Amino acid sequence: MKIIDLIEHISECDETGLIKIKPFIKIDYERIKKTVIYSMESVNSNRHGDITFDDDVWRNRIRSINFSTLSAALKYEVKSAFLLANFTGVFEGGKGIKFSSVCHQAYPLINFFQLLQNYGINSITDFNSLPSLVKRNYFIKFIKDKLSLKNSLSSFKSRFFEDKLSYGLFTENSLTILYEVLDKFDISFERQNRPISYPIVPSDLLKNVIAECENKISNAKKIIDGWEVANENYVNGIKNVTDTGIEYKSASRLINKRRSLSLLAEPLRYGFKVLDNLKLQVLFYILAYTGMRKEEALSCIIGCSNKHDGKYYVEAILTKTDETQITMKWIAKKDTHDAITVLERYVKAMHTRAIAILDNPNIKITDSFRHQLRHGLNENLLFGVIDNLTSIKFSDAYLGSRSYTQMKTPDGKEPKFSLHKFEYRLSAKDIEQLESLGCNYKSVRGQNVGKKYVEGEIFNITPHMLRHNFAWFIIANRLGELDDIKHQFKHLASSMTMVYASRGFESLDEMINLFEIFEDLMVNNLAKNISMEAAEGILAGEAGKRLNDGAKNLIFNVIASDRSDTGRPIKQLHFKNLDTYKTFLAKNLKNIRGLPHGYCTAGPDCKLKNVGLPSGCVYCPNYLVTTQQRVHWQAMKNFAEEKLGFYDRLPQDKKSEYSLMAESWRDTINAASVILTDKSTLQVNGDIA
Repeated sequence: MKIIDLIEHISECDETGLIKIKPFIKIDYERIKKTVIYSMESVNSNRHGDITFDDDVWRNRIRSINFSTLSAALKYEVKSAFLLANFTGVFEGGKGIKFSSVCHQAYPLINFFQLLQNYGINSITDFNSLPSLVKRNYFIKFIKDKLSLKNSLSSFKSRFFEDKLSYGLFTENSLTILYEVLDKFDISFERQNRPISYPIVPSDLLKNVIAECENKISNAKKIIDGWEVANENYVNGIKNVTDTGIEYKSASRLINKRRSLSLLAEPLRYGFKVLDNLKLQVLFYILAYTGMRKEEALSCIIGCSNKHDGKYYVEAILTKTDETQITMKWIAKKDTHDAITVLERYVKAMHTRAIAILDNPNIKITDSFRHQLRHGLNENLLFGVIDNLTSIKFSDAYLGSRSYTQMKTPDGKEPKFSLHKFEYRLSAKDIEQLESLGCNYKSVRGQNVGKKYVEGEIFNITPHMLRHNFAWFIIANRLGELDDIKHQFKHLASSMTMVYASRGFESLDEMINLFEIFEDLMVNNLAKNISMEAAEGILAGEAGKRLNDGAKNLIFNVIASDRSDTGRPIKQLHFKNLDTYKTFLAKNLKNIRGLPHGYCTAGPDCKLKNVGLPSGCVYCPNYLVTTQQRVHWQAMKNFAEEKLGFYDRLPQDKKSEYSLMAESWRDTINAASVILTDKSTLQVNGDIA
């Protein structure tokens, strides 16, 4: 039976096309139980192969779900719901959702079925036929005991408990009772005041992680040549292993107690200390500098990075909201390409160990060990080798995570290949940045949902945060809010835009939504800071003076929009207080353009568009300078004065060569003097919003 026939056998549609699961008693289970629903590729022979409807564990490369605790009818019902959600959606001819998403939605249903089974209820049909009061009691036990939901801070979300999404598992009466129970305990289906779902890694903390990665990768480059030679000698030793009559099930058992190999392994020791877990730093580079999803980065194979037309590209499998897979290229930077290259050399060298074992007729190995070596070599994954000084073992390139138990007991064992290995504590500046972007939350789901970080706590970096950092960097770069981290992402803004527009997101709507969230946050923060400095009368530049006057008098002069530079006022706006003035600024700064030395409020109407010669901006009616940017003007003034000093000491016959540059330096000094001396404070009555 094919999967399409299985779906037809276990489900039926009503007159609207809505799919419902057929009762277990109407199903010929013997006919459907051996139907293959998934085919799993894995280095582990026990996980490799076909998965049938009858199997207790269903899995893909990164997630699994276990049905073994349920009895026949309940197991059939939850499996059928899972299968339909994954393959067809809720309407006939519809589209399913990703395997991992269905797993997340199915766990509450399995928990509820386990509860029913404990009380002798062996099918959802039996549950639906119970008296309303009895069903209410079971729902209360489920909410309170199984899910531990207690109050309005809790939320309950599972498609299988919603009308028209449960595939007919629950009757209308049963769902009405569930909603009444949730309402009684003030528990919502959708989280109220849900934390922002676009958290970022604070820029200073990100700098520290990047520096750690740079150091690890730099050290790997230095020793890789010598380590490759040592590994080649070691592999030659494996090739010369003679028959011992033992069938080995792992490389470590083969290598142990062989003195000849132990001697050859010694030169590997120093290099291995540097190369051990190098893949974690390389993965971070790929995530940080390309905008890939975790699954996309982990799909990279040997040879994934290349250079074409002066640009570097990394090829991976694009993953979307369904199971569709498309191989595509992401623009990267040279540092990422170099990091991948050194990891590839290490992985290729480790492959030679596997090849030596497979090719040596004197070495007897088990079928499962042979499968692991052959499958690992065939997959050729960049992140598919498990680090070991002398052995060789492959994995399915799975990024580990820290469990809730391990979070409570930090000394507990946790995966080595995990972003949790980057343990950095948050500074007050980091907290301030997270708060300003509305994402100071430890988690948007689970045990720590909504809980804020405090200074000194270790920040939990997740792969998806680095995608969010991309969007934030693009907006922050446009607003001139990137300073010390900018050099880490030099020349990458256009690449990042392309990644988000055509690679990283399912649709332009998703991309635009993400950008708009960060832009709204940052423009509002910027408007608040500008209005506060305007209230203190310390903004510089012609537009700055205009805002200073506006904050003082609560009057804003609207200038002509005829693209002239006259600054001719054509209208006056009056404000009740500073709050309304700040709100006005936030709404009307959408076109603000950030420059290192100030802000341009003209947007696309700016006639200068010349960041290289900022002296031309000083008298523009659309230009303002905040306290933060005065530092840049002071630096420009110091630089110009130093260069002009060198110029003045030149012989007269040489000065003519640099006369134009000298004039530019004088312009910069004069402009900086205007900005730096324009500090007249205006007294403003009332509180600053």
